[in-house]
Amino acid sequence: MNELEAVLTAQNLKMAATIIILFAAIYSFVREKIPADLTALLAVLGLLLTGVLTPGEAFAGFSHPATVAVAAVLILSAAIEKTGALSFLARRVLLPLGHSEILLTAAVMLVIGALSAFVNNTAAVAVFIPIVLDVCRRTNISPGRVLMPMSHAATIGGMCTLVGTSTNLVAHEYARANGLAGFSMFELGKIGLPMIVVGYAYMLFVGRLFLPKNESTELTATDKTEDYLAEFIVTEDSAWKNRNIDAKKLANDFDIELTEVFRTETELNLDEADRNYAAADSLRVRGTLDNIFKLWSGGGLVFYRPGVQTSADDEDNLLEAVASENKTRATFKDGGKLAEVVVLPPSGLIGRTLKETRFAERYDAVVLALRRRGAARGRPSTTPLHAGDVLVVEGASEALRALADSQSFLVIGDVPRPEQASGKVLITLLTLLGVMTLVVSGFVPIVTAAVAGCAVLVLTKCLRLRELYGAINLSIVFLLAGSLALGAALDKSGITQIIADGLSHLHGAASPFVIVAVFLFAAIIISEFMSNSGTVPLLAPIAISVAAKTGLEPMALIAAITFGSTAAFAMPIGYQTSLMIYGGGGYRVKDFVRMGIVLDVLLAILALILIPYFWQLTR
Repeated sequence: MNELEAVLTAQNLKMAATIIILFAAIYSFVREKIPADLTALLAVLGLLLTGVLTPGEAFAGFSHPATVAVAAVLILSAAIEKTGALSFLARRVLLPLGHSEILLTAAVMLVIGALSAFVNNTAAVAVFIPIVLDVCRRTNISPGRVLMPMSHAATIGGMCTLVGTSTNLVAHEYARANGLAGFSMFELGKIGLPMIVVGYAYMLFVGRLFLPKNESTELTATDKTEDYLAEFIVTEDSAWKNRNIDAKKLANDFDIELTEVFRTETELNLDEADRNYAAADSLRVRGTLDNIFKLWSGGGLVFYRPGVQTSADDEDNLLEAVASENKTRATFKDGGKLAEVVVLPPSGLIGRTLKETRFAERYDAVVLALRRRGAARGRPSTTPLHAGDVLVVEGASEALRALADSQSFLVIGDVPRPEQASGKVLITLLTLLGVMTLVVSGFVPIVTAAVAGCAVLVLTKCLRLRELYGAINLSIVFLLAGSLALGAALDKSGITQIIADGLSHLHGAASPFVIVAVFLFAAIIISEFMSNSGTVPLLAPIAISVAAKTGLEPMALIAAITFGSTAAFAMPIGYQTSLMIYGGGGYRVKDFVRMGIVLDVLLAILALILIPYFWQLTR
């Protein structure tokens, strides 16, 4: 009994609870069944309910300097994007080079890498994607060969400065919160710049050849290569009425898979002979976007438009909605435009269906088709959405512009934006320069300078308060706060100490270089399957404890975690920009693996060579 009581101590129970919550959170991050920010919030709740953390400790991450600094830098980047300066620069540089794939790719990588050192790389990629797709469409260059190098180049470019990525900021502020010096503005560039040389050379001359060579069509690069889900309704006067339901004939005539046919709420057996289509029948199909639109253009079938057609499934309501389809489209001022929209991780749609979120009413646009990584079945309107899903959206220009301005979506296509006054462009650029100067001089911390810059932009009306709030990616805020809480729980429960003890024994048999390598590769592996910004708060407490017990220099370990967290390119779920280019490039997971594993190894080797050179390993 005494042995059982010794095992079931309060501290051991808290330790077990922390481990369970940590692994459950990582599993949820990988599975993507619910949004990453919701996972982080549930982890915080679990730590509260199990008594591992007090309320003050659990929610301290929301006021942590790292969280505030990241939010402020996101606002500054949004202001730069809003001015149109990034778009202007991208078009001036890229359009003249569009007739050569290798020159276009090299120019994209160099420009976006330089910009991402000073502007949040997510914002830079969001501006460049539609421009790159437009150039590829005009010049018949494969977007699949350009977009992934562009995304990875932006990430590597962000490694060069303190404000280049949220990962750098989190690592810096976490180090300062624990009494360490943190990083200066350009200190990370000592390793970031060599990484640019090696990484860019690999992607341009070797890695690019592993990527898909797809065609660029009028809508996007994925039209001819990827399968979408769509739903059609048989109209009252359709030639399809009384036609035999024959999945094989549909496949032969249109190269489209007929997955389901519903009559009111009853699914029809596709293998049953002598079944004919009737008015208001619902056809759920899967095929390339070109073939889906060919089927629609043949007449007799109309897209099911959730939110436009009634949500009821009875025949009378469906036929009434179909009859009003042309009238509905006429409500769009410009007759309705089509665009593809990528669902980003901050979106409130993740884990929910279009019908649940009332997408059409909320965004004044309707979804005609859906595509996602891997096979999906059913109807677009009732399929729970994942981050990276691509929606074919129909709406007015104003509605598409509103989607493009949202933190939740990336519109693939050139959505016109109102021009900004040149005076505000100058004020915004001078404000960013002022923030950089203050940080480089060491006069004020980065969090103070960034918040002051945000205040200047609002006071000079370069940003309205509504735009300021919209620029803050709450998904990242909640994810960071939750990750900081998990890191605090690891420390408080004693898990950090146990790991530190184990690594201190390893230190006796191995060199400090081996310990640095362990943290670097641990950061790379974890960041392949969850947000890289969240990796730092998980590993940093362990690194600081290991340094205290072994005499290693803590900033060398923090640097290893920082570069390892960012240099994770082998999976599309680890970084938001990878999800943003997933649809436009027509990629599959294997494309990221083939390009990214070698890039991971090259950058890891480079980091292991240079970290001991610029940071002493022992105190």
